[in-house]
Amino acid sequence: MSYFVLHHFQTVLLPQILFLICCVLSIFAVELSAKEHRHLRQEQIPSSYSTLQEWLVEAEDLRARILVSAGLEPMPAKTPLNPQISERIFRDGYTVQNVTLETLPGFYVTGNLYRPVGHNSPRPAILSPHGHWSNGRFENSEKSSVPGRAIHMARCGAVVFTYSMIGYNELKSFFPHRFDEPHYQLWGFGSLGLQLWNSLRALDFLTSLSEVDVNRIGVTGASGGGTQTFLLGAVDSRVAVAAPVNMISAHFQGGCICENAPLLRLDLTNVEIGALMAPRPLLLVSTSGDWTAKTPAVEYPAIRSIYRLFGNVKRVTNAHFDYPHNYNQDSREAVYDWLGMWLSDAGWSPEKSFQVESEVTLRASLPSSPLPIGEIFLNFAARARGQIELYKPRDANEIFQYRKKFGEILRHTLSSKASRDQFEMEFLLPVGQNQSGRSVLVVHTVESEHRVQKIIHQFHEEDWLVFKFCLDPVANELKSLRKIDYWTTYNTSPSVQQIAQIQLACREILGRDDVKTLDLVGLGKAGALVLLGAATGPPIRRVVADLDGFSVDSDLAFLNQLNIPLIRRAGDLKTAAVLLVPTQLVLHGLEKGPLKQWLRDIYQVADSSKKLEFRTSSIEEVDGENFQ
Repeated sequence: MSYFVLHHFQTVLLPQILFLICCVLSIFAVELSAKEHRHLRQEQIPSSYSTLQEWLVEAEDLRARILVSAGLEPMPAKTPLNPQISERIFRDGYTVQNVTLETLPGFYVTGNLYRPVGHNSPRPAILSPHGHWSNGRFENSEKSSVPGRAIHMARCGAVVFTYSMIGYNELKSFFPHRFDEPHYQLWGFGSLGLQLWNSLRALDFLTSLSEVDVNRIGVTGASGGGTQTFLLGAVDSRVAVAAPVNMISAHFQGGCICENAPLLRLDLTNVEIGALMAPRPLLLVSTSGDWTAKTPAVEYPAIRSIYRLFGNVKRVTNAHFDYPHNYNQDSREAVYDWLGMWLSDAGWSPEKSFQVESEVTLRASLPSSPLPIGEIFLNFAARARGQIELYKPRDANEIFQYRKKFGEILRHTLSSKASRDQFEMEFLLPVGQNQSGRSVLVVHTVESEHRVQKIIHQFHEEDWLVFKFCLDPVANELKSLRKIDYWTTYNTSPSVQQIAQIQLACREILGRDDVKTLDLVGLGKAGALVLLGAATGPPIRRVVADLDGFSVDSDLAFLNQLNIPLIRRAGDLKTAAVLLVPTQLVLHGLEKGPLKQWLRDIYQVADSSKKLEFRTSSIEEVDGENFQ
């Protein structure tokens, strides 16, 4: 076997064969473990919208979902980027510099800045994220050349910034690209959010350059860089034109954790996320050899239908090729023409030959050792706590402001649908005629079953209409879900499903003709679930919740009892309290601490202190008389 044949097999054919084997194994694993749950390789039918108003309402909700999922709602404060920019290297028609940006204190993104020579300002600018190529932004091969496309677009008159994904290139030795911990998810801390934040800050840097026209900004990247492209375009209106390459698909949503944040795709796909570019120009590049093979027949028509609602179908198009997964010269030239048409009134192809600098030359220097990922998380969580305290209501008007901000985050965090066949609800008719229309729902777990009967008997004897149901254990559901890659991206947690069941039961009870008011009691581990369900569900007259043994300031306690992704980022029970006030609230067993003081403060601000009660006694001592 000649060297050239062997080299071609090792560098081109073997990676493709291994990729296909992994895909087959992944699909086989999904078929075994995800028959009843959503997953990243699930064939989806893109959503359709009949009116522009319907889409605009949905689009606003989807943008909020992306930011919440990424842990970027509310947005972190933008600290100084402290850009470190090297001397220019002059080449034929362009210059190149190495750049380091501090996007968060102690957290850096590195890149290369390509500028045109001999073109008048102001100039269009292009952000160029890379995909999961082995060499990151230095990738220069037949399938993709990140510096090559930057060189060509700079020669065409654009300022181009290529930047590395987290854990790539200069930062590879400092922290990993793929990382996840259960307690990270409680706070919405993950690689997707960090990369989206880096993209936002990279755009800040690019638009700060004096020669850049801030109204002519484009973004393009392939594979994982395509994901970064359409996510940025979805949430930042500064992006004027986008070209995600070989990524948007209705049956594969991205195979890396940096593309799969919790809650992101509970009921949507990358098709809807990509459509958030509308009515700004969007090019979908696809190919027959990967998951974008159906783009001309499925994804492109679905996105085009959104542009049709705006009356701008000429602003979206598809370029389809017959290659394996790539961002090769044919794909690049399609992008050049699209970006050039919208940013400079002329196409930018064909691509001319280029000479790429060595990796050593293109490597940016780091001003100090970056913080390890664990310390970055601790700082992230501390900033999140600070934002919650910053928004804490100090007067009645601020209650509504807090609800608008963190109440919406909690709504997304607890978003779920429940069906009536998911639980059984028992009820007892009152001894008398129940002319008052009083009703109570007692929610409990298997562990607290022995505590229920006394409470039910007391209410029943006092002519309340009494309902109860036992929450199903979550262990079996969790065991099944954890077999699915990135399961929290596509499925709600069992705790959220239980909250949805509580809310559905409340709506059913309140819909009865013989019910005027509903009180809600949560025993044992159901206590916190009842609080969250009442805060985001139908109106409840009074809530009694058992918080005995629940350490509300501990991530470990949430993982053990209330394992809901992003719940702590959303303000958890603090936000629930702001949503509940001035509802009558009785809490049993809540230990002295920040939450107890928060509750007192909120009810005092709402002039409702008399409606808040803390009890150290057992919740079994609750009865109907105490509910008058």
